[in-house]
Amino acid sequence: MLRDFVGIGFMNTSRRADNIGRQELSERRMAEDDLAIARTIQAAMIPRSLPRTEGLEMASVYLPCGLVGGDLFDVVQISEDLLGFLIFDVSGHGVASALIASVARVSFLTHIRAVSSPRAVLDRVNEEMCDTLREDFFISAFVAFLDLHNNKLFYANAGHTPPFLYRNQHHDLQTLETNGLFVGIFGEGYYEERSVYLSPGDWLFLHSNGLYAVFDPGKESRGRKLLQRKLLDNIKDTSPSDLLSLLKDEYRRHSTRLTTGDDIGVISVEILTQSRKDQIKVRLGFEATDPVYLQFISYFEEMDKTAATILRDMDEYGYADDSIRKMKIALTELLANAIYHGNDKDHFKKVTIGHVIRKEKVVVSVMDEGEGFDYRNVPDPTLPENLEKDRGRGLFIVRNYVDELDFSPKGNRVTITKHHRES
Repeated sequence: MLRDFVGIGFMNTSRRADNIGRQELSERRMAEDDLAIARTIQAAMIPRSLPRTEGLEMASVYLPCGLVGGDLFDVVQISEDLLGFLIFDVSGHGVASALIASVARVSFLTHIRAVSSPRAVLDRVNEEMCDTLREDFFISAFVAFLDLHNNKLFYANAGHTPPFLYRNQHHDLQTLETNGLFVGIFGEGYYEERSVYLSPGDWLFLHSNGLYAVFDPGKESRGRKLLQRKLLDNIKDTSPSDLLSLLKDEYRRHSTRLTTGDDIGVISVEILTQSRKDQIKVRLGFEATDPVYLQFISYFEEMDKTAATILRDMDEYGYADDSIRKMKIALTELLANAIYHGNDKDHFKKVTIGHVIRKEKVVVSVMDEGEGFDYRNVPDPTLPENLEKDRGRGLFIVRNYVDELDFSPKGNRVTITKHHRES
């Protein structure tokens, strides 16, 4: 009888253990599902591209480091002469932070488009978020506006990691610090607004504090100093995308120790000097003195806007509709090829486009950051033995739709020319 009782006790204990195990497994799976949902929400809000503006070169990167937080950033083209910059971080991790970030993003972007004062944006968002956030959540944020007419930057900070301003003339880094409380805690945030003029060769570097852990996961102050040293050692004679590639390499080397850290968002902006513009022009095959209009893209979604800029200029110069139509087809093929094949769909690489338009002709040069290819060995798609091959069709179309087509020796740059013929 005792044996039966003891046996029943063991069975009950075993069942309870199994139930507890199943419950823990279920809870773990639910937590993993929540993490996946939060990651999806976060990824959907990261901008796939930044505005392309003459005289500026910009790049951004988002690096996931384990736990999903509320780090987000964006650059908004408010008007032809005004850009808005935003980077913010919601406290905590997981679905709650990601959802709060989505609400905050809408609020920030709405007011950035409505007012041109960083302080006013923070005041309005703070008022809205105070009515929305629970007591255990808050938001740090940096908001800035850049007047492209005179390169004057207006900015305000709500407890966020202060961005770096690189001064080309003195080769040093400054921090853009202002007074201001976190968003969503107090009805009055007391946000201070300041301004500074940027000069050709200067850089603006916005980032979240998770970047410091890449350089030192234990001490934020040391990580910050190491990051500053990395920037100063590499910022000369480079580009924003190249600089972010260096940071991405650093992140990859140390990613195993960052599994519990915050996600990282970075925006780098360079005010192009005339010498930098001239260097880019020469790499595109133009003369340094040519009036080249420069554009930079990384995604297929940016192709239409880039092509539209060139086609609009052709229309203003009176090019025939048929010439504009053929140029659109040629540009679509070349830009897609540069992104897909040239850069191998690596969106950390950019495609550089320059065009010069005159009454007699328009010249467009497209350059990717890939290894190039042997353009002399492209099969002729009109030959019977090549009819079922995929290669060569796009290039065949381009050759027949433009008047001149030339490649750089490496094969990573193509230049097309369309002559102006009276319709």
